[in-house]
Amino acid sequence: MTSKKTKKLIKRNIYKVDEVGVEITGTLEICAAVYIKIGKKICNVVVLHFDTDLNVVKDWRVNKEYQVLENNGIIPKSTTVDSGWVSARHQIHLIHSYVCDVFNINASNLSVKFPTYVHHKCFDIGTVKKCTMTDVELENMNLVELFDQQKNMNLLVVERSQGRVQCGNKDYYRHVPTVILRNARTRSNVLLTRFQGQHGLLENCFLNGFYVNVLLKLWSENKMDNLVSMIAYQSVNRPFDYERVLEVLEDRMGNSEANILNALRVEKLSEKRIYPYKSIITQEHQFEADTFDCDGCYDVVRNSDGKRATIKISKDFFMFFVWP
Repeated sequence: MTSKKTKKLIKRNIYKVDEVGVEITGTLEICAAVYIKIGKKICNVVVLHFDTDLNVVKDWRVNKEYQVLENNGIIPKSTTVDSGWVSARHQIHLIHSYVCDVFNINASNLSVKFPTYVHHKCFDIGTVKKCTMTDVELENMNLVELFDQQKNMNLLVVERSQGRVQCGNKDYYRHVPTVILRNARTRSNVLLTRFQGQHGLLENCFLNGFYVNVLLKLWSENKMDNLVSMIAYQSVNRPFDYERVLEVLEDRMGNSEANILNALRVEKLSEKRIYPYKSIITQEHQFEADTFDCDGCYDVVRNSDGKRATIKISKDFFMFFVWP
């Protein structure tokens, strides 16, 4: 069912493939590419080109019930499903499952990419586990339906786009358990105060000390109780008034009752500690070796339940780790 090129690819990489996913491109004419990811390299294995009405896949072999796919693979056209989006979803899931089987990858861990437009109707409800899109799509109203239909999604990766980005305040994605924003900018402050997931990684941030203090206050009052870790790297082009956070921590360490963090106890421990970071973010981002060293950092202890978290902060970053 595959060309010589594909067979060679399979033999070389069958034990190396990290991910099998689907990338959806186009607006009127939709293209669905089933790809494999090996490290940072991505290769399309099968590409489906749908007609504008989404009834069938384009057929380059006249009067024959076959679809010609990338690498000269041929798979019979499905005739047992309804037309439109139902047919498109069936074709996409069928090919994805086939490629996953070839490369010994669990097909239930469906990864999808939307580099141009969020076509949420291309996938069955509850099937998407990882979603990658560009930051220009974060204001798209289609995201409401996407996240409403894909409640099993456990990772959202938002890549930096080449186009002009509208830095809005939409937070449709705040309930996704793990979120990576490659170009967070002002959205970093939105997510710091509204995130209801577990792990966040924010790059190219426009951090503000006021919003960091708000996060600490919300966590101290049990209003961000799912939070396990938040790592935010400041943009090199924007200063971060981190001293504003240090002032509040030092003031509370002196037991000031007028402090906004009066629901916390602040400590500064000297012993060497390594935070046991276990997020799937490590599969998407390579951290510096000392990222999780917590010796000499501020600890905050919640009065209500004794929960402890460590704060690492400088002009270049803000990190918040909740200890198990």
